[in-house]
Parts: sequence; structure tokens; C-alpha cells
Amino acid sequence: MASRDEHLIECYSTSGSREALEELVNRHVGLVRGLIYPMILDHSTTDDLTQEVFLKAIRSLKMFEGRAAFSTWLGQIAMNTLNSHLARHGRSPVVFRAELPEPVAGAMAAAQATEHDELNQEIEAALQALSPKLRAAIVLTCLQDKTPREAARIEHCSTATMYWRVHEARKHLKRRLARYLTDD
Repeated sequence: MASRDEHLIECYSTSGSREALEELVNRHVGLVRGLIYPMILDHSTTDDLTQEVFLKAIRSLKMFEGRAAFSTWLGQIAMNTLNSHLARHGRSPVVFRAELPEPVAGAMAAAQATEHDELNQEIEAALQALSPKLRAAIVLTCLQDKTPREAARIEHCSTATMYWRVHEARKHLKRRLARYLTDD
């Protein structure tokens, strides 16, 4: 993928090819949205921030040196944009939205729905309590399946720091959600 990205960047840089730019954006829009949405949990704000990320990336494309993969460079821009947004607007209200199974008829269904609602509220509270850096660590490593090394590069920190952030975030979530966890 990296060589194709570099080819598209070269095409856009030398000839201003709109097609090359559109393909580059289309290839990576899912990555950017995937980084931003779990941190914001609002589609409209995610769309705005995604657009802002790509505008910044396009303006800075000449500074891309290829030392890291384009996706890593773009991820850094996305996380910097996200961190700036969070700093401007304070800690974002996180709303956990899980797909609940269809309720079963009867009183058992009402009890299960109440349990799911309670769990969702607890998850929301636990996520809200995480700092943006700890939430980013969880999003990058658990939801985006980035290695701690890749996540550290995106977040401009050491790999050891990223391991610590993931550990701290998990510890916090485990403590907050202990009564819902089972020892299977």
C-alpha cells in the first residue's frame, strides 16, 4: 500500500492530478474516521474533523518525507487535530452506543434491557473519566488494532509510554466496570 500511496502523492505533487488526490483520500478516509469517531462518538463532528485532517494533510503533503508510512503520518495529523479539538472544547462527552440484541418477550426481556442500559451508562461514565491520552491509547490499540509502537508514533510518545497508557486505561476501565466482569 505504501508504494501506491507514494505514487499517488508523486502524481498529485507533480501534476496536480485531482484523480490521484481523490484516490489517496478514498484509500484513507476510513482510517481517519476510525481514529476520530471512537474518541468523539458524534458523526457530524467526526465528519468535520475528518475534513479538517485531509485539508491539513493536503496542505502539508510536500512535507511528507516517506520516513513512515503515509497512513502513520496521516494518523499523526488526525490525532493532533483531535487533540486540538478536545483542548478547545474540553473533554468530549462520550456516549457509548452498543447494539443491543432484540428483546425477548416477557418480564425477562425488561430485566435484560434494564441491565444493558445500566451497563451502557457505566461504560459511558468510565470512558468519560478517561483522559484524552488514555482514551486515544485504547482507541488506537484496541479498536484500530495498532501495535503499541505504531500507536506511540501516531501519538508522538515513546513505546513505553504507550504501553503505560494502555495499561492505565485498562486498569481504570476494569476498576470502573468490575461488577460487570466475570472470571470465566
